[in-house]
Formats: sequence, C-alpha cells, structure tokens
Amino acid sequence: MKSPITIVMRKELKDALRDKRSVMAAMSYAFFGPLLMAVAFYVLISQLTDTSDVKIDIEGAEHAPAFVAHLERRGIAERDEPWPAGQQPITLTIAPDWEDAIANAQPAKVTLTADFSSQKQRTDIRRVESAVENYTAQLSYIRLQMRGIDPRITQGVDLVKHDTATKGSKAAILLGSVLIFILLSVFFSGMNVAIDISAGERERNSLELLLSQPLTTNQLVWGKALAASAFAMFGGFLSAILIPFIFKLLPLHEIGISIALAWPMILLIVALLVPLALLATALQLFVSFRAKSFKEAQTYISLLLMAPMLVVFGVEFARVKNQLLYYLPLTGQHQALLDIIKGESLQWGAMAVSAVATVLVSMLLLRLISRMLSSEKVVFGL
Repeated sequence: MKSPITIVMRKELKDALRDKRSVMAAMSYAFFGPLLMAVAFYVLISQLTDTSDVKIDIEGAEHAPAFVAHLERRGIAERDEPWPAGQQPITLTIAPDWEDAIANAQPAKVTLTADFSSQKQRTDIRRVESAVENYTAQLSYIRLQMRGIDPRITQGVDLVKHDTATKGSKAAILLGSVLIFILLSVFFSGMNVAIDISAGERERNSLELLLSQPLTTNQLVWGKALAASAFAMFGGFLSAILIPFIFKLLPLHEIGISIALAWPMILLIVALLVPLALLATALQLFVSFRAKSFKEAQTYISLLLMAPMLVVFGVEFARVKNQLLYYLPLTGQHQALLDIIKGESLQWGAMAVSAVATVLVSMLLLRLISRMLSSEKVVFGL
C-alpha cells in the first residue's frame, strides 16, 4: 500500500503538469538565464579581443605627424566616414603649439573629447587613452636620455609578476555570477507550483477537502513539499546541464579561460542542489500559507526571492572570505560550486554539514507549516 505522502505528491505533480503554461514559465528562468549570460559574455569577449582599428576624429593632425603615425601603429586611425546615428564622436584634438612644446621639452596638449559614460565605446576610448599614454612614456624616455639621465632612475621598484592562477580559477572569477543562476534556479522553478498548491488550493476551496482525508497534516505538507521540490530540482538540473554546454561554445580560450566540467562534477553540482531545492520549497510554502490570498502570496514570495539573491550577490561581489560560509545553507552550496569550477580540492566535511543544516532548516519549516494547518484561520485564510 502506498504511503499518504506518495499519494499526495503524485496528486500535486499531476495537477501541476496539467498547467503546461505554468510549467514552461517556471522552467524559463533555468533555460533563458544561462543563455542570456552567455550572450553577454560573448559580446564582452568580442570587445576585449577586437583587433580592428579604432576610427576617431583627429583635429590638428598636421601639427604632429609622428604622433599620428604612432597612433596608427597602435590601431587608432583617423575616421573618414560620418559617425552612425546614436553614437557619440570620439575626437582627439592636437594643440597648434605641439612642435614648440616638444622642442622646449614642455607638455604638449592633447584633448580627448568623448562620452566617457558610454558602455559601447568604453573599450575604444580606453585604447585611445592607452596609445596616448604609451607615446607619453616614450617621449619622457627620450627626453631623459638626451639629458644624459638614465630613464631607469624614475623606476623605484622593478615588480616581476608570476601568475600562478589556473584556467579554472580564472574561470571562477568570470563565472561567479553565472553560478548564481544555478542556485537561484531552484528558487524560481518551483515557485509557481508552491504558490498554487498552497494559497491556490485554499482559494479553490480544495485544501479543506484534502485535510478531511485520512492523513495527518505533516504527511500532507511533506507530499506537497516533495512535489514542488521536484520542479525546483528539475530547474536546477536544467541549469547545471546547460551552463557547461553553452559556455563550451564561447571562445573563452581567447581570454585565457577554460571550462571543463566532467559528468561526475556535474552530478555533484546536482547533488548539492537537492537540499537547497527542499529549503526553497519549504520557504515558499511557509510564506504562501501565511498569506491571505493567492495574489498576496505572489507578492510576498517575490520579495522573498530577493533574500537569496542578496546573500549570494553579497558574498560574491563583496569577496567575503570566512570559513563559516562553507557550513551554512545556501552559502555552503555557493562556496562548493566555486571550488568545483576552480578545480580545487573539495571540503567534503563542510559540504556534508551544509547539506544537513539545509535539510534541518527545511524540516523545521515544514513542521511549522503542518502546525499552522491545524488552525482554521490558516486553512480558510481568515
């Protein structure tokens, strides 16, 4: 004979799968999130590795032919066609007294006019600045030599850099934000189902019918939680599969980054998401049952989703380094995913503690929900 938990879970899964639009909407985040990030990275890599000439307006080029020739060698050419609509001109203006300033060993004035807030032209502007700075360094070097001064006297320390970073550790820097999609996919993918089987059933007046069946509130809650967790887990699984596949198609080797996740590592990532999927579902069911209506539950859960986003983004971009993060729910899974991408040795003990802590918090929330359902106010949304 099947257990009541299994019966409730199958019933909720069958009801959820009937609404195909809701299922597709739930999985859209897990599918389109990594895809959009891949497109963004492709554009970024294209900008960083672009070797084509930067064409700008150069005013007063006749005053400094040697300087203009240096710019051309650095890939900065004078523009001979009008600027496209919506793009601000980049203009380099050479002062008329260039020759006098060079002859008298004075700073020669060059004015760079551009929209420095433009995201599209930031790389071009930086290349122009770099070319001017390089010419300035060469000119200073020559001036010191002409006066019998060793140019190395201005260099107090000769810093030699030996980069020990692996391709995996470089990948972790770039893909830290992408890993957030994997973690958050379990929160988004099961959200619609969690709301529908809690606040939605209460509005359809079917919750009290379920409670009248020969099963305990604890069994009912666990059946619902496992059904919603299945959707959350599928979203996490979809992200874990798609991200390595999609990013293998990107030319990451051009910026010295490599992503090579074997199937055992992908399966380990999926295993890390299992307790997190249960926690996400427990939180969403708790908030949904506390809400008075379906729309109120949607509003509260939308706010709830900001909590894991703030935690993960805060840890990632603030570069918080604390061993305690490896043992906590959510942050423990995040740190483990970073170690997997870097190719570093995994802290199995910390991963186990984090997983157990995540499951315990989930069980506590589900226990609170089962006690809440003993109240008529919660059941009828009073």
